[in-house]
Amino acid sequence: MELLKPKNDVVFHCLFRKGNESITKALISSIIEEKIDEIELDNDRYLLQTYPDQKMGILDLKAKLNGGIICNIEIQLADKGYTEKRLLDYWSNLYSAQLKIGEKYHKLQKAIIILIADYDFGKLKEINKVHTKWQIREEEYLEKVLTEDLEIHIISLPKARKKNDKCNQLLQWLAFLDNPNNEGVMEMKKKNQDIADALWKLEEISEDEKLRKIAEVRERWERDELSAQDYWKENGLAEGRKQGLEQGLEQGREEGIKRGIKEGEKKAQLEMAKEMLKMGMTVEDIIKITKLTKQNIEELKQ
Repeated sequence: MELLKPKNDVVFHCLFRKGNESITKALISSIIEEKIDEIELDNDRYLLQTYPDQKMGILDLKAKLNGGIICNIEIQLADKGYTEKRLLDYWSNLYSAQLKIGEKYHKLQKAIIILIADYDFGKLKEINKVHTKWQIREEEYLEKVLTEDLEIHIISLPKARKKNDKCNQLLQWLAFLDNPNNEGVMEMKKKNQDIADALWKLEEISEDEKLRKIAEVRERWERDELSAQDYWKENGLAEGRKQGLEQGLEQGREEGIKRGIKEGEKKAQLEMAKEMLKMGMTVEDIIKITKLTKQNIEELKQ
């Protein structure tokens, strides 16, 4: 049986969840390059969070490290735009959510965002590193960091595939996440006990037929959403140009693209809901995952 790929965020979340603290510590430690003595993971099997303009929950993993540090890990397989802004938004929400009304700022703990991306974007295209670490630094005195509380790690899977350092623990983990069925990964488990444990747990997960179907639907949704975005961007761009003759080219272009993307996302969501109905999933579960209305789902059943 072929193992499910952990870079599918549904599989990733099931693998590195509460109960699997040992391998989760090993993965995070290989990224932040710090020893983790304690880790506390969310109890939910699936963690769905919605953000503005996202019709489907973004699956991410939250952990509390060494009693205080908050860490969030997300996997993205395709560039949906504005990645840098999303990362800052996630970090700010993660950081500020620690305080309750009336509490003092000194209670704020360090917040770490980790993005494992199967694409390169922005300034990262100019940096030949698999792993980049970002903080706030003074432009002239680069060794001076404003605060240790902000830390963003970005991991590039495309760059990792080009590396051949089999002794590097981070590269070992990235090879596992990218394709655990690779012969090289199978060899790694002989030298890395954490990878061996992760493979064993992944075998258990891969035997869950319901989870396999959900992972397949998730992958199909990702492909459909990107295809819909491409289609509607093209049509939206054309519409925007037309409107631009009357309202100004740039304003018309942005409005056309936004309207096109919104319609394309709704179409992708409905297609995904159809697949879930065929799988026998309940209307309540479908609503929770897709964020469609009950009326939307009922219309699909007719």
